[in-house]
Amino acid sequence: MEYSITDHGNVKLIKLSGRLIEKEQATGLIMEFESLIENGTNRYLMSLEDLEYVNSSGLNLLIGMFTSARNSGGELVIGGISPKVKKLMVMTKLDSIFKIYDSVAKASESF
Repeated sequence: MEYSITDHGNVKLIKLSGRLIEKEQATGLIMEFESLIENGTNRYLMSLEDLEYVNSSGLNLLIGMFTSARNSGGELVIGGISPKVKKLMVMTKLDSIFKIYDSVAKASESF
């Protein structure tokens, strides 16, 4: 799994790509995200368009990030999601927890 975190207007854009299978794959992402939260950044837009696969460990990571953002008074929304990952979100009913938009542009409007 690869990731990037960049500024996108007044939010941080987190792009994930590849396969998210184990928490250990995301150690850098977790550390950088936690540092941003500690420094007061709490609005995130996550692009999952290039995420090919995610399993339960990967979903737990996403839920943890969502919870951290919310607990800090912020928000994490998804803008763009691959068909396989969207299907998994629907099957696990996580689409009722996460705000999922068709694109980064649409999600940006939600802030």
